[in-house]
Amino acid sequence: MPEKKYAKYIITEYPKPQQPPPAEFIKRIEEQRKAGNYWDDTSLFGLNDKVAKGAFYVDCHWMWKKYGTGAIQTEIAHTHDFDEVLGFIGSNRGNPRKLNSEIELWLEDEQYIIDYSCLIFVPKGMKHLPLIFRRIDSPIFFFTAGNGTSYTRASGNE
Repeated sequence: MPEKKYAKYIITEYPKPQQPPPAEFIKRIEEQRKAGNYWDDTSLFGLNDKVAKGAFYVDCHWMWKKYGTGAIQTEIAHTHDFDEVLGFIGSNRGNPRKLNSEIELWLEDEQYIIDYSCLIFVPKGMKHLPLIFRRIDSPIFFFTAGNGTSYTRASGNE
């Protein structure tokens, strides 16, 4: 049977990375893991211009559980040349607005502790993060999306 014309717009996999993560990122994650602080996650879906021509970028992950007593920093402060949305969604059916987790993030020079489901709008050029997972007591659906055709940084490149 011939492939359907628009099947390419139904994304069912996470794309293979175009390039490896920066060495500094890998080093930070490895050091935290050696200290016993790590998490289980599943990279679920990813979309960008390379996956579907003309698409904006989206990354979706399940954060299942955090191990260890120390916080885990995944990202450093940076900016983009596009608007971005970060989403943190709890999985407690009885109260999906509660994350049962604790995440620290920064918008410019203001610290926020997130323990509830939310969307965070980051306007183009706004310095944001680091992103630090303090606790993950029940699974979190985490996504980022931006109106750029791929994930790029204007500043904060490691």
